[in-house]
Amino acid sequence: MLIISYKASEEFKVFLKANDIEFILTTPNPKLDPRIDDHPDLSLFKLDDKNIVIAESVYDYYKEKINGYNLIKGEDPSVKYPHDAIYNVVRFKDYYIHNDFTESHIKKYFKENEIKHLKVKQGYCRCSIIPLRESLITADFGIYKALKDEINIDLVDQDEIVLDGFDQGFLGGCCGLINNNLIFTGDISKHKAFFKIKEICDKHKIDLIYPDLDLIDYGSLICL
Repeated sequence: MLIISYKASEEFKVFLKANDIEFILTTPNPKLDPRIDDHPDLSLFKLDDKNIVIAESVYDYYKEKINGYNLIKGEDPSVKYPHDAIYNVVRFKDYYIHNDFTESHIKKYFKENEIKHLKVKQGYCRCSIIPLRESLITADFGIYKALKDEINIDLVDQDEIVLDGFDQGFLGGCCGLINNNLIFTGDISKHKAFFKIKEICDKHKIDLIYPDLDLIDYGSLICL
């Protein structure tokens, strides 16, 4: 099951249903800029297969929607960057990737479980990174430069991605990994990085699935 933006188009929802992928829509987070109040990765973070931290303002909504997990009521983000991105963290193996503004429950969990912090300057880490099982993909050179000597990460070309109200969206904000499928919100084959992404995913036996729609940054698709 995926958590996807409540702003996602009907065509994208039809695409998911046609591929037998169940989903939950987000709810607007009143603490965030209305242009991005729909993004899953700005309101909640999946710690592991049992625990999810959820921003207090939208906690009750997800409590009714999500079953089978221990839901932890977390801090609220605030409207201004980087404090709007306290949930926008990447967990990869024994590391977590973020700046210094990680939500306190998430940070505590990582400390208690000896998950090492790989610090980057970018606050929107999850939006800027595509986490696969054995490697990461990014179009952000700063992130790539900070991580390339620590973990397996590939740098790909940047290209235009729609993000309503902003000049540019993020590559990681328009996709999500579910099982062996990397699902995009739109036609990734038209993106400059497509062939590199496909090459990486083929190497890891991951299929690319995408609809014939514009590639839109709705926030990272979170798999439950």
